[in-house]
Amino acid sequence: MRTKTLLLTAALTAAGALTSMAQVYSVNIVGYINLNVPHGFSIIANQLNNSPNNMLGTLLPTPPNATFVYKFSNASASYISDDYTDGVWEGDTAGAMTLNPGEGVFINAPSAFTATFVGEVQLVSALPIPHGFSIISSVIPQSANLDVLGYPPANGDFVYQFLNASGSYKSNDYTDGAWEGDDGGVAPTPAVGEGFFILNSSTAKSWSRTFVVGPP
Repeated sequence: MRTKTLLLTAALTAAGALTSMAQVYSVNIVGYINLNVPHGFSIIANQLNNSPNNMLGTLLPTPPNATFVYKFSNASASYISDDYTDGVWEGDTAGAMTLNPGEGVFINAPSAFTATFVGEVQLVSALPIPHGFSIISSVIPQSANLDVLGYPPANGDFVYQFLNASGSYKSNDYTDGAWEGDDGGVAPTPAVGEGFFILNSSTAKSWSRTFVVGPP
């Protein structure tokens, strides 16, 4: 039986970020996110599985000219980068860079614009988090602190959220079984569509979550 699109705002408590799509039907929860990308650097995330793929050229087909996107590689501790110039993506992957739910990338926009991500919510997920640095996001498009989002903290973990306005980072760490840092002892709270740096000081682990909508 086909289920009419649900309001993601209500389902995922992401008020103002997610809205319903008229005349779209799916057996899954579908919707879209209008993400305001500011001028300059920020870390963004796509939290919906898009069709036909989650490649940069599909997700951001026409950003402002001279937009740059940088994806961090944990294995090499370096970035791959693409840029949108004269109406086409070029660079290391020429727009084939993936931005799957759970991944995050730096973007440098020459002017503010709105990125619209369309797709399905990944209700069951297991995001691998390697030892060391990586840029990640919540797989679910929900603004809540990392404890509520089910992130498995370990002593020595650091979370760095980039602040566009100041060009600096907000930092929180998990030490002796509790969060401490710039948020005053509260777990970091990423916004919908926000990616962030994580320093996993322990061995590789998985951020697993099963999101249930409605009565069991």
